[in-house]
Amino acid sequence: MMGRVAPSVGVTISVVLLALLVSPVPGDAQAGPQVVITVVFAGPIRPSGGSYYIPFTVDESILRGPQPDSTNWTHYVLLRGGRFFFGRVPSVPYRPFGFEAIRPPEPFFFGELLPDGRTIRARVPLGSLQTDTVPPSRVKVNVVTVDDNQHPLDALGPGARDIFGFVTLEVPRDTFVTFTDPVGDAPLPSFDIVSGDIRLAVP
Repeated sequence: MMGRVAPSVGVTISVVLLALLVSPVPGDAQAGPQVVITVVFAGPIRPSGGSYYIPFTVDESILRGPQPDSTNWTHYVLLRGGRFFFGRVPSVPYRPFGFEAIRPPEPFFFGELLPDGRTIRARVPLGSLQTDTVPPSRVKVNVVTVDDNQHPLDALGPGARDIFGFVTLEVPRDTFVTFTDPVGDAPLPSFDIVSGDIRLAVP
């Protein structure tokens, strides 16, 4: 009778390390297709008094896109205190996460404030948005501004509570999508979304 062979711990650790090394991380050099989001605000971006979110929904089982209250988010870019971050939201049953990330968002090096002072741009690799073995074929995007207490100030659509204001990017069919937002539907111009665009790019 042959004895049972125990699995090699060394092999298991090597596989895990290899998976970590090849997994796309927003802080790494960007490669492959990118979702580039540009957002214009009515007033200059403020380093205090609130935060700026670009949330994504890539889970095909979720019918709606990212909501202003953080429902349905799977990933997000965050601008807070003059610094950009990238966060991943745990899968169900932890959604919605109520702006309280279980794991703190990590630094994001591909966000920028443009010279006019009221436009931000973020370049997110499709690989960083995937929740499966392949990059997503549909990316739903919203823009949400909040005050220091995480209460929504504005989002795409009329006002801060429009649940249908998100934009859908079909990959690779849609390479450039523009959006506009009502002016004056936020209490402060610096948190009032005006317009923007989403494009698919390859560096």
